[in-house]
Amino acid sequence: MSTHEWTPERLENTLLELRRYGSDTHRLEVKKARDGYPKSLDDTLCSFSNIHGGGTIICGVAEKENFKPVGVYDIAQLEKTIASKLRKQLVPPNTCACYRVEYGGHDILVIEIPGLSASQRPARIGKDYYVRVGDGDHLMDEYEVTLMLSQRERRNYDAEPVEYTSPQNLDSELADSYVSSVRRTSARITSAIENEQVLKRKRVIALGDGENLTLAGLYALGDYPQQFFPSLKVTGVVVDPEGRVRNLDKFEADGPIPFMLQETLAWLERNLRRPVRQLENGHLVNGEEIPAVALREIVANALVHRSLNPNTYTHEVQVRVLPHEVQIVNPGGLWGITDDDLQKYGTHSRVNPLLYDICTVLRVPGEGYRVIEGEGSGIPTAQEAVRAAGLKPIRFIDGTTKFTAVLSRETAPESEEHADVQQHIGEPAPKTREEAILAALRAAARPMTVEELYRYLPREYSTLNKAQIRYTLNKLIALNSVAREGGQGSRNTVYKSV
Repeated sequence: MSTHEWTPERLENTLLELRRYGSDTHRLEVKKARDGYPKSLDDTLCSFSNIHGGGTIICGVAEKENFKPVGVYDIAQLEKTIASKLRKQLVPPNTCACYRVEYGGHDILVIEIPGLSASQRPARIGKDYYVRVGDGDHLMDEYEVTLMLSQRERRNYDAEPVEYTSPQNLDSELADSYVSSVRRTSARITSAIENEQVLKRKRVIALGDGENLTLAGLYALGDYPQQFFPSLKVTGVVVDPEGRVRNLDKFEADGPIPFMLQETLAWLERNLRRPVRQLENGHLVNGEEIPAVALREIVANALVHRSLNPNTYTHEVQVRVLPHEVQIVNPGGLWGITDDDLQKYGTHSRVNPLLYDICTVLRVPGEGYRVIEGEGSGIPTAQEAVRAAGLKPIRFIDGTTKFTAVLSRETAPESEEHADVQQHIGEPAPKTREEAILAALRAAARPMTVEELYRYLPREYSTLNKAQIRYTLNKLIALNSVAREGGQGSRNTVYKSV
């Protein structure tokens, strides 16, 4: 949800973006509502209340007429009705912020709905519970309601002991490698400490007098976790674009996390195209349809951040290779952050805190890299990789009970090259060089060099040269709006908003 006032300029920018996008979005719904309160608005009030961060509803715009403003007949009455619905018919009740905007000779009502806290979800209106999926409101089924109810209190399921397990159920080579990595990263865990004691300190082995493994220890390091939890696996399918057969290549990966990650990436590489690219020296090499680093980050995140709530024990991580995109779906939604927050550098979403800590040390056999880096840079790194490859940005869809990452196999249209700087749809377009550069730095949420910043500028400022950018940065530094790191004139100089 935005903290900015709604103005005619902001509304105009929002409608332009919606026309380009072609439909509503996950957090933005348009309703015609010309002659009064539309019944379908009940569903949206409920579904936005059920997602972290909530959403925005624009009344008085016709989506089916290319988002044409048509106005609201009685804006005061519509505002009262919506507030009353949220207070008296939604259970538990919610609030809203309303903005009246005169645009194109019409009265437009913008309503911002805050998301209820996890301890209050799911909300219902009447007898029905709704959840936002993509750009639509969907009636929740019994599984979704049960899962959301069980998530009202934060519980670290990954730290719970798994009955009938012991250190004998660990993959011995993986466990030894993990212990060696722990010794290198912790000054408190020396070679004098026995391996099993190290595993207890890191809670691969559960606390207490027994020898049971924790769920995190079994899932990350177990020889065969699926013996105890069959759904802790990855399934994949390549969809036939012509529909002649159900699928072209069906896939299943099991074992501990590092092996599932390795096998899933190998399967994806086998089923994606490898376009031939010409280097500057004229040599031809096999390229990547989707950058490997992006695939690795997204698959690893799905494995580590999948819900381990008992209500998800029949759901696995799913990968679907479609003609135009790759979808990676894991059970459970985000916890405590929005899908926008997820794309900022340094943002952590530890759905499974113990598993997360184990995987920041655990390395993939034969590859050398850790399962996850644990620096909050994975998603931004993946986005940068697909942007550099000329592909459309990765889309993230938090369905509350499942989370979907969509990696496009299509190149981004030229008009979208500079669109990512406005990550929150509908933010006012920058009017000056200073505003444009600040917007780029804030959108990236990390320090950037002049060269990187040049690529992030909105399209209307893409004609600025590097000297002009440096001049503007110096003005912003003098105003204490930007900080410089690395020394002026150095190749390693980076800039960040303050």
